[in-house]
Amino acid sequence: MKKNFKMSLAVVLMSSALLVACNKNNSSNSTNNASPKENNTKVEHNVHSDHAKEESQDVALSDWSGEWNNIASYIDDAGLKGAYEEVAKRDNITEEQAKKNFSDRVAVDFGAMKVDEDSITFFSKPGGEEIEKANFKYVDKHPMEHGGKTLYWYEFSSDGKYPTILMMPVHGEDNMPHFHLRVGGTAEEMLAKDNWYPTFVSPTVTIDQVYEEVAE
Repeated sequence: MKKNFKMSLAVVLMSSALLVACNKNNSSNSTNNASPKENNTKVEHNVHSDHAKEESQDVALSDWSGEWNNIASYIDDAGLKGAYEEVAKRDNITEEQAKKNFSDRVAVDFGAMKVDEDSITFFSKPGGEEIEKANFKYVDKHPMEHGGKTLYWYEFSSDGKYPTILMMPVHGEDNMPHFHLRVGGTAEEMLAKDNWYPTFVSPTVTIDQVYEEVAE
């Protein structure tokens, strides 16, 4: 009798253990099955958010608000002589050619500009006479591959002296705040040009900061 009781008790204990293990497995499976759904939801949300952001107008002319000087205004500064020497030695050309190459790369026919809300005022040089003031409206953005990265030219148009202006975002805030632009008739004409990057810098720039840009 005692023997039968012990055997019955053992069977009950084994069954209980199996039930506990089974419940644990079911609980684990339920958790595992839920995770992919949650992860997929997050991924889908991120994809839709990124797509919506990409489709929206992500810039305004006011992003460039402030006064800006053409970096070409500093080309003849004596403090840049060493920069031309560096470039000449690196590229195996004369200092004069290094200076001309930089001048050609940043060439544009105004020396300063001021962006205020939706308008741009162009000046002959920093502190010089006003050439024109015109309102610009956003048109489109154009991708450009550079150094393995995709950069964007943002296109604005006006009915003034410069029908189209292409602008890259302001960057280099930690060192020398500046941006690149192109002006002309149509975006297509300007985008087809190589090695043309008129550069406008903050009026607070130092000649040492310009040196770094020239010697790049």
